[in-house]
Amino acid sequence: MNFFDLLAQLRALIILAIISTISLRYHLLDRKGVLASILIGYLIFTLGGVEHFIILLLFFGLSSIATKVRVREIGANFSEKDWIRGWRNVLANGLVPTLIIVSGYISQPQYRSLATIGYLATVGTAFADTLATEVGLFYPKKPRLITNFKEVAKGTPGAVSPYGYVGGLLASLTICVFSYALGLANLSSIPIIISASMIGMTIDSFIGAAIQAKYRCRVCGKITENSHHCNQQSERIMGVKIINTHMVNLISTAIGGGAALILFSLLMS
Repeated sequence: MNFFDLLAQLRALIILAIISTISLRYHLLDRKGVLASILIGYLIFTLGGVEHFIILLLFFGLSSIATKVRVREIGANFSEKDWIRGWRNVLANGLVPTLIIVSGYISQPQYRSLATIGYLATVGTAFADTLATEVGLFYPKKPRLITNFKEVAKGTPGAVSPYGYVGGLLASLTICVFSYALGLANLSSIPIIISASMIGMTIDSFIGAAIQAKYRCRVCGKITENSHHCNQQSERIMGVKIINTHMVNLISTAIGGGAALILFSLLMS
């Protein structure tokens, strides 16, 4: 798509205005989250095209629905990830896909299909991780920590379950089905996108378990991934301070995209 196509830019702004209004109306994003999503959506729409934007919108819409269903059915206390998403969540999941779209736009035409595969893998990773979390919370038993397979409480960073992996696989398959229908992926690239998405999702769990910062609430004693709990500063008990849930998401999406490029290079060599 030509960035200087004024009609395309106008369409992008109108569509983003409608989505932003819906997001605020149904509490899918807060105000700062809306501003961040407008920037990311605008760049992907105008530089990548409507097909790439539809994939991003699919991820956002289905993730929001999954979160709403989980909160309604089992409550918000099992997972401390934002259920009304803010700018940090938007950037954590959307920055790497946006950078790939920008790099694809300014690169030589022969590299743009490779950028598309990387883009689909990053969005697939973000969607797989989100759906794994939401679906995994319905698992009737305790999940297990991915690093040592010991049982842990639901919502623990790095916890995995069969339900979670099924949710992640369904997410990556959904991305591939729509990508194929939109002409962004073919039958040879679908296994790459699915594999890279699942790799990124799994690395997300490893990082969450091994190095993500974890805190103990000074009021209720709960182990949490948030530096503040019960309106008080929490005590950090393990992990790297700057590695919070948003940083984990950012790293894992980058790894998912990188895995797709490596797999593509290996299979095409």
